[in-house]
Amino acid sequence: DWPFDDGAPPPGQIVDDWLNLLKAKFREEPGCCVAVHCVAGLGRAPVLVALALIESGMKYEEAVEFIRQKRRGAFNSKQLLYLEKYRPKMRLRFKDANGHCCVQ
Repeated sequence: DWPFDDGAPPPGQIVDDWLNLLKAKFREEPGCCVAVHCVAGLGRAPVLVALALIESGMKYEEAVEFIRQKRRGAFNSKQLLYLEKYRPKMRLRFKDANGHCCVQ
């Protein structure tokens, strides 16, 4: 569990822990699935997923649109501003052994 305030962006340590978890998981099990959830599924979970997408090379606007296609109403203005200002470190690769994207 990585609790943080509903409606708020995640603290830096949670972001680091989340991205490190994903790196390790995809290294151990390429092509695996990772489920992310929060209480309503509109803020905290979508922000973490958006960060992973941005870290994999997706532009923030594309990540937001992709997630909103799956979860209408995701993100509030504070979270959108956070994602807009977030600068990726390009730490993640979401490709399986055949070069297919693992994010759905």
